[in-house]
Amino acid sequence: MIVWIDFRSERQGVYFRSSELLEKVFASGKWKYFYLPLGLKVVIFSLFVCMLANPVTSSTHTEVSKNGIDIALVFDISKSMLAEDIKPNRIEAAKKVMSDFVSRFTSDRFALVLFAGKPFLSTPLTFDYAALVDAVEYMTTDSIRQDIPGLSGTAMGDGLLVALDTLKWDKKSSPRPLGEGSGVRAIWGERSRQKVIIVLTDGEANMGVNPVLAAKLAKEQGVKIYSLGIGDPAGTDLYVTDTYGQKEYFMDQTGKPLRATLDEKTLSDIAHITGGHYYNAKDENSLTAIFIELEKLTKTELKSISVTVQHSEHEWFLYGIILLFPVWLLFWFMRFEGR
Repeated sequence: MIVWIDFRSERQGVYFRSSELLEKVFASGKWKYFYLPLGLKVVIFSLFVCMLANPVTSSTHTEVSKNGIDIALVFDISKSMLAEDIKPNRIEAAKKVMSDFVSRFTSDRFALVLFAGKPFLSTPLTFDYAALVDAVEYMTTDSIRQDIPGLSGTAMGDGLLVALDTLKWDKKSSPRPLGEGSGVRAIWGERSRQKVIIVLTDGEANMGVNPVLAAKLAKEQGVKIYSLGIGDPAGTDLYVTDTYGQKEYFMDQTGKPLRATLDEKTLSDIAHITGGHYYNAKDENSLTAIFIELEKLTKTELKSISVTVQHSEHEWFLYGIILLFPVWLLFWFMRFEGR
């Protein structure tokens, strides 16, 4: 249509005399004053139509599949973990084995909860195993100020509740957009990840919520608890060895050495209630064997996210129009000045 209109106006508006010289002079500028502006006009109009069509690049579909579970590690860092019946002591042996345990996984999320008289979330659910291992390695019995009233003791039940709260947020969700007008659509997997709590402790709960009640809540939420009792079930005197090799015993108010005891019945009960299992670790070798066994936990397949991305390309056509329109306008003025 544009070409037809321009050619029609050209035929109506241009008249040559019989002079061959005048015709040659005018024809020599026809490309400059007619064909080139006409071509620019056609290109600009085409770009405008393409911009209105709002073209998009071909959609890219990315699907990330994770075949794993969510594991909350609930770690007792009460002073009794300094007992040396496991060398060099309970907490250092457990930290070493736990770091190795975490490094064996590739598709599981971990959270770390520390507890003594009160529980604290140290690391939320994450795939960042390096950060989790660092948190474990820097963990000590002083990570919780147990010299402050209310922070000493063994609040295992409270630690389990914090772990449950950490696992609870990742519920099965329906497809939902990530943002209006973003062109991105996310669909979460149809199956939720299996959730597990691994609690490591060497003592009996003497603070906070009864662990059995916390285990019943875990069962309602479909969370299994695997409990690890660290140390000799018969108990051991609680002491630390100073730099001179001398044993320094922890004393009670009567002056008698404190004894680190292990409540195997409670640990077994909370595991049994949730369908988990109780393990006793008397030394580092048995602790390592327990974690190897835990690696065999059943894993649930999950298509974690499926993303479709679309990018609008209309701005490129607009840039072309902005670039070519002044050029066409220049030729348009030159055409009339040339006449």
